[in-house]
Amino acid sequence: MNLTILYGSATGNAEHIAKDLGESINEHKLPSCAFTSATVLEMDQFKRKKLFESWSSPPPSSSDGGNAKKYTKHALVAVCSTTGNGDAPENAGRFVRFIKRKPPATLSAAPMEHVAYAVLGLGDTNYDQFCASGNLIDRKLKEWGGTRAMPVACADEATGLEATVEPWVEGVLGKLEIACSAASSEETKGDDDAAVDATTLPKQLDEKLVVAEKETTTPVASKEVIAQEIAKESTTPLYVLYGSATGNAEHIAKEVAATYELYLKNPSFIGYFPSVICCELNEYKKKCLSQWETEPPLSTKHGVVIVCSTTGNADAPENSDRFVRWLKRKSTDATQPFKHCAYAVLALGDTNYDVFCATGKVIDKRMKELGGTRCCTVALADEATGLEEVVDPWTGSIIQKLAVECNGSTRIQGTVTPPPPTVAAP
Repeated sequence: MNLTILYGSATGNAEHIAKDLGESINEHKLPSCAFTSATVLEMDQFKRKKLFESWSSPPPSSSDGGNAKKYTKHALVAVCSTTGNGDAPENAGRFVRFIKRKPPATLSAAPMEHVAYAVLGLGDTNYDQFCASGNLIDRKLKEWGGTRAMPVACADEATGLEATVEPWVEGVLGKLEIACSAASSEETKGDDDAAVDATTLPKQLDEKLVVAEKETTTPVASKEVIAQEIAKESTTPLYVLYGSATGNAEHIAKEVAATYELYLKNPSFIGYFPSVICCELNEYKKKCLSQWETEPPLSTKHGVVIVCSTTGNADAPENSDRFVRWLKRKSTDATQPFKHCAYAVLALGDTNYDVFCATGKVIDKRMKELGGTRCCTVALADEATGLEEVVDPWTGSIIQKLAVECNGSTRIQGTVTPPPPTVAAP
């Protein structure tokens, strides 16, 4: 019997878990496992692989170790992280938008009635919307007629993913086999969680399981319009500019740009910005300004990301000083050059010095005063305690946040705490 494993991954954790599980099955490392093969796919490949069409009828008769054993349901595992403000990763966005809607006319009213499934959600309790994508997928698969083999498991990066992931991996295949077998079909119709309980799993997994019905669904549901909005493409590039003295800001900016460009080369990737321009802040006039001052169509905005350090006595780095002086001029106020832009600023500094992240704060403040739409509160990274504590979550989520802010009237307003990463290094 084949097991389909779908993953939605931003930083690579969900992808690694899914592929590791699939490899264990395909290489027959689990001798007592009922599944003889596994198909591992990004969630957004569901349409190209015609998964829902293949699930429209029960699986063909199967055998287990030579003994005829009937399975009445297909088996599905979904492993998905949560990014941004409770959003799905880029390679799961289309799948999530699809199951949020009512089943299309081309499918039955209950497209998952012949499928038993289990969901593993990855998240971080330091941020809002913990495991929102995993919980949403679990709930919608159930609403589409699926048989829940076990309650959704939520792994917390703040305390260590392995505390939940390892026991979940140990128990999920047995649970799915029970849910897929003919013997369990009548039981699971009434109460999936009761028929396929968690008592046989290790104790540490039981403590981590989160039943989907107990979640608060309003914040997740409110993202449906946002997800649909992001599907439209910008008419202008993503602008990534940096002011760097020691090379840290330059490295961060170029890594953000390079990572996004890498994703753009993936045919299955749906990104809002069609390309990237990455340059020093002092090149703003030559490479960016004329475009920023041009109004984009359909009430959208240009997207601008700025990474800047502070040097000397709260001064701007040499490759950004002209840009900062231009921002500060009174004559610049009259033109409101950022009125068609949404922006985000990452400031680098060191709390061992008197003025912390002064340049980044000035840039953020002046861009707002010059008509810009602030995507999120300026992020302040401290070299004294480790830049990565702020940089990693900020770079991981900022492109998706900016896409939402640029794309018409559906926007995230106010202060946004930097969430877990959404883009991974190449």
